[in-house]
Amino acid sequence: MQSRRWQLGIGSAVITGWFVWAFIRTMPPRGIARGLASTTNNGSAYHLWAYAHMAYSDVVSLYNGHQLFTHALPYITTPIEYPVLMGIFMWLAAFAPGLFGYLLVTAVVMWAAALATFRWLVEWRPHAAWGFALSPLFLAYGIMNWDVLGIFLMAWALWAYEHKRYDLSAVVFAGAVFFKLFPVFYLPYIAIALWTTGQRARLKRMVGLFGLSSLILNVPFALANWKNWSLFFSFNATRPVGADIWENHWIHLTSTPVVDALSLLAVLVTAGITARLVARGGSIYHAAALLFAVFLFVNKVYSPQYTLWLLAFAALADWPIWTLAVFSFSGLTDDFNSFTILRLMATHSPNANAYGVYVYPWGLVVRYLSIVAAVLGVQWSHPGRGKPQLEQGTMEPVPPTAT
Repeated sequence: MQSRRWQLGIGSAVITGWFVWAFIRTMPPRGIARGLASTTNNGSAYHLWAYAHMAYSDVVSLYNGHQLFTHALPYITTPIEYPVLMGIFMWLAAFAPGLFGYLLVTAVVMWAAALATFRWLVEWRPHAAWGFALSPLFLAYGIMNWDVLGIFLMAWALWAYEHKRYDLSAVVFAGAVFFKLFPVFYLPYIAIALWTTGQRARLKRMVGLFGLSSLILNVPFALANWKNWSLFFSFNATRPVGADIWENHWIHLTSTPVVDALSLLAVLVTAGITARLVARGGSIYHAAALLFAVFLFVNKVYSPQYTLWLLAFAALADWPIWTLAVFSFSGLTDDFNSFTILRLMATHSPNANAYGVYVYPWGLVVRYLSIVAAVLGVQWSHPGRGKPQLEQGTMEPVPPTAT
């Protein structure tokens, strides 16, 4: 107990330090901040400053880009390319006074979300919790976007599942999925685990509550303005191939339909293999982490902050701490690499082409090799992770004939 308190204290202090530092480096100078709260400003000065200082944040950029300071109703009167719960949070945070208040509220909420997630990890995965708390990815990505709050909701839903509070888990999972889609990777494995252990009535109830909660969150906005509400889906469906795994210095596959098909095939094959492991009693956490890693590897767009989600999935799966260190290193490399090329391009630097040809692709190599190394390393060094095991959420032995 004493060691757990010590871990909570040290880890919480480190996380607090990351977020204080992140807030200081992310807040733009007064003149630029004032310009962002203007309907006639396109934010170009902010982008130049942010790229030059490695301090870019969607949180700040979209304060101007979505004119959040006007308090227009999300999805009803203004389109937002994120799921509804994230749009609602953005809108609420913007009621704080000015850009400083809006960013401060966002940073405090993300900090609290990181602390709560860390606390649960100390309870479940004490070794992985260290890798989570000490990761400098919170400095780079803690308030770059709203991902940390999505990670918290995902962890909360899993906490409820582990503690057999299945109704709460289903409702929170709906909130997590419609804050950021990534928590959906746990749902098929939870369903398989409950089905194969005979807990089918419980599964049906969870599915019903998840569906009802999802409808409550989405239907009012969809009815009020279908086009604005559906932007999240249409935007991602038609999004072009990014300069990532498919389109780079060595590979030049830019056809969105082809990339979508190849990515879907890879994800479905992985889902089939991991579903079989879970059906035989394997870990839902390990299965979800593997599937998510493959998804990010083959996805047509890889935003740098996605590595923070890899860190969370790996920590929840209790992957070895070295995998979290690898993700932290590759995430920082990605941050530097991505914003260096953006700065060179935004300033029309004569070095932009050389960097893009000779340096930038190797940053991508680091990113994707880190995923491969972590996945293969876990599989080779801990082959038992995919074998039958009991998890707290399904520990009650239930006869196969139960319904």
